[in-house]
Amino acid sequence: MLTPENLLTLALVEEYRGRIHGLELGSFTAIEDDAARLLCNSKPYLNLSGLTLVSDTTADALSPHKGVLDLSGLTEISDCAARSLARVEGGLWLNGIKVLSDAAAEALAQHQGSLYLGGLTALSDGPAAFLARHASFLSVCGLDPKTLSVGARKALSKHRGYGLPY
Repeated sequence: MLTPENLLTLALVEEYRGRIHGLELGSFTAIEDDAARLLCNSKPYLNLSGLTLVSDTTADALSPHKGVLDLSGLTEISDCAARSLARVEGGLWLNGIKVLSDAAAEALAQHQGSLYLGGLTALSDGPAAFLARHASFLSVCGLDPKTLSVGARKALSKHRGYGLPY
């Protein structure tokens, strides 16, 4: 059950408008869609790392963000949310995501900025092949190369962006 302290509301964002740095945004575990819409371009580094779930509509509301969007508290992501978040212009930090579906990996591979997926603990061949197509910095530092299949390792070795794949 969400308590008022856990929910980032539109009213709270409006109250802090112009001084949003006064809010510890990373401490909220949930956000209203309208609050996400208003926040999406309020600052270049938007730390929403405390969020544990992001609905498809919230992800869509955050998609116009320009800068770093830190959603590292998420442990899973829907395919639809991945498609929306891939439109963020800047760094996308999803360091809590453990596993990606093929469709989510395909969507995130289209992201134009740095992509941090440091929480991945497993990556099958399909998602690895999609992520290898990502054109910018890609971090999958949580993966142990020894636990990856030959196909996944081979796919990630083709990554031509910069950064270490693992």
